[in-house]
This record gives sequence, C-alpha cells and structure tokens, in this order.
Amino acid sequence: MNYRKFVAGFDLHGDMQDTDAVNKILSFTKEFKPDIKIFGGDLFDFRAIRRKADKAEQAESLADDVMMGQEFLRKFKPQIYLRGNHCERLWDMAEGEIGDGLKRDACQKGVQEIEDLCKKQGTKMYPYDKRRGIHREGKLLFIHGYCSGIYALRKTLTSYGESICMGHIHSNHQTTIEGLSPRKGWVSGCLCKIDYQYNRGNLASLAHEHGFLYGLLFDNGDFIVNQARKTSGDWMVSTNFKKI
Repeated sequence: MNYRKFVAGFDLHGDMQDTDAVNKILSFTKEFKPDIKIFGGDLFDFRAIRRKADKAEQAESLADDVMMGQEFLRKFKPQIYLRGNHCERLWDMAEGEIGDGLKRDACQKGVQEIEDLCKKQGTKMYPYDKRRGIHREGKLLFIHGYCSGIYALRKTLTSYGESICMGHIHSNHQTTIEGLSPRKGWVSGCLCKIDYQYNRGNLASLAHEHGFLYGLLFDNGDFIVNQARKTSGDWMVSTNFKKI
C-alpha cells in the first residue's frame, strides 16, 4: 500500500520550551522527511493573560513567548497547526469586549501576526474547539486535548469514537478501547520544560515526559503511530518500517 509519513509535535509553550526536545524534533524531521507535519497545540504559553494570572504573571512581557513560538513555527513549518488552550488565550483576549483596551489591542496585533505567518508558509490553523479543532487523516484524528488526568485518553477515545493522537497532558501514553473496530489512542510527550517553580509540589507532574509522534498514513485510511521519547537521557526512535 502507498503511504505518507508524518511527524506531530505538541506543547512547546513558547519561552518555556525545552531546547533539547526542540532540537530533537527538528533534526528528526530533517532526517525522516515527513510528507505532513502537524503541530498539536500550545505553541505559546501566554501565562500573563490567563484569567487567574497573579500580579507577577500579569507584569511579564509576552514578547519572548511570542517570538520563540513563532521561531519554532518558522523552523518546523507544519502544514497543520491546532491551537491549544494556552494559545487560545490570545484569541479570547483579542475578541473580548470587556477588559484592558491596550492589552486587547496588543493581542489583536499578535493574532494578526500569527495568522499572517501561517498564511505565508501555508499552515492551516484550527481553533481550540472540541468540534472544530479536529484534523483528520484517514481513520486517525489529531486534536490538542480537552480533558486531563489519568483517564484523559480513554475518555477522549470514548467521546469521539475514533482513533486519536493528542497532547495536552505532557505524558507519553497509549491505550486501546476494545471493540469489533478497536479505537487506538496516543498521547505525545511535550516539547516544553518539565519542572517549574509553580509545579514543584504537584505530584501529577512526575508523569511528564518529553516526546513527539511520528509514523505512516496509508491510502486506505489505516495508520502506524510511533512515539519518540527520551529514556534514561537518550532519545529512542525506530524508523525501519518494512513488510515481513
């Protein structure tokens, strides 16, 4: 069967990105030569404009966050960009009718810059939305992710009723829901740093890992998904796809 190769990365978080993880997905992509590249959300962090941001966060500049997110977008050049919940903060602020007018104007300018960049390099952008924020490749869906916790992937597979690749929870994970047509799901590790001051007491973050997804998309809609992950300090991948 004919197939296309893909690479999908998730959760960069702008100025909170992990340099080693970013370099690995970029170098792997150069070597693997995928036919389609997907970025699955949280290109930026935008902690300064989250609804519950404290005064210290509100005082932070967005400049580095925006610059580093856009820099990755230019280097990775995905055909698909699914906005994540962190990305959506900018669009929410830009479209809001209540709040700081100067901040809203700045967010509108930021939205325009990102949309112009996507248009210039041929990147299709999806909103963060449980219905509209879905990219389909045959029998496989790509989303950012709309729930969290240890059962997030299983809940997502049950809700959508199809096989899925997603990010959002920063952990490498996969599962299958039984049935005559089994639904398979993968969660990608993140491209951002794992440990921060704010999560130092959060036990759930001990499950966070670096990683990205890659594989084959067959003409009949079938697929093979592999997880690239960092294990014991080394990145492990297998690209020897062959019939046996």
